[in-house]
Amino acid sequence: MKFIIIGGRGTAIVIADQILDAKNRFGSDVDVLGLALDDLSGGDVLSGYPILCGIKELHDKYGKYEDVRYIYSLYRPDVMEERTRILYSLNIPEEKFANFIHPSVMLARSASLGIGNVFLANVVVNSNACLGNFNTVNSGTLLGHDIIVGNNNYFAGQVCVGSGLIIGDKNFIGLNSSLRNGIRMGDTNIVGMSSNVTKDVESNKVLYGNPAVIKPQLNHIIR
Repeated sequence: MKFIIIGGRGTAIVIADQILDAKNRFGSDVDVLGLALDDLSGGDVLSGYPILCGIKELHDKYGKYEDVRYIYSLYRPDVMEERTRILYSLNIPEEKFANFIHPSVMLARSASLGIGNVFLANVVVNSNACLGNFNTVNSGTLLGHDIIVGNNNYFAGQVCVGSGLIIGDKNFIGLNSSLRNGIRMGDTNIVGMSSNVTKDVESNKVLYGNPAVIKPQLNHIIR
């Protein structure tokens, strides 16, 4: 399978490198065709990956190829809502998106996944975890058993998600954060790095600290 990654900075390059690692180190039958990106200010090659076309041109150019699938990686914690709207405005059929699961991932046989999810190196997904579509789970993250995760969430590296949680859509969970067993989280929240979330969180909140406390909405990115 050949992947085209929608995006070209940060996470997009990380995903591309991990696809190549899966191919070169583990012998997986995957490859990176290139990137779909509108911004050509850095040239037509980024970190060794060619920019093949703009985002809106992607499916017209590559939709006919059976062995080509897409990964969506336009993530930024302060504009998750906007970036999610961009994804769905492309009107790309769901079957053109594939899950990428790095060979080092431990994915329980009872876990269930939607489409367009990315699981990078050394992620653990425990029993009966249920994830929707277009979630990105970065390296070293633990997703506990019997959790329910919605769509378009971003888990940064080394996050620990306890068991029995319910997480909505478009949440950004920062580096080294922990979410306690059994809590509920709504939509479009930002959890700052190294935070310990011990209570339910509604929607559209910014929270950080140990224990995490809800703060006023900020104008800058919390990583």
